[in-house]
Amino acid sequence: MEQIKTKKHTKFTLELIFSEANKMATHILDSISENRNKSFVLFAFITSILSYSFIKITECEYLYSVLLIGCIISLWFLRNNLFPQTITFNGALPENMMNSYFDDFKKEKLEKEYLATQIETYNSAMNNNRVQMYKMVSRFKISVIITLVSFFLFGLVFLFGLVESLPA
Repeated sequence: MEQIKTKKHTKFTLELIFSEANKMATHILDSISENRNKSFVLFAFITSILSYSFIKITECEYLYSVLLIGCIISLWFLRNNLFPQTITFNGALPENMMNSYFDDFKKEKLEKEYLATQIETYNSAMNNNRVQMYKMVSRFKISVIITLVSFFLFGLVFLFGLVESLPA
């Protein structure tokens, strides 16, 4: 984002922009949190299938290896959703707000410059969080698809084995 030209905006318009940025930032953070919660539920479901498949494989029922492999691949994609590492918080660092740049401004011009700085940092944080959210949604979808495909393959192999075992 290029630097906001405060001379072109009133204090009211900057406050409005900041208010809207705050709403959007809250929405993005809520979406990330919701996706993370869904990922934990999916993680619990996949690990229960994984443990059941592992037990069945130890009982020499190798048909369940299809589910086991599907669960492992699915968990590989899902792992970064559980503990995202690049969530950016909103707001400006005090060092950005106490910068000597602001010493030249007085009263309303100073307030406008502070608001512009806040808006710019919100914009940066929202862009980073939006990218993170898109990645999380993509990983979640891939994980669900892999899990469903492994169930489908397991079902096909199971039905094929069932048909093979029927008397002719």
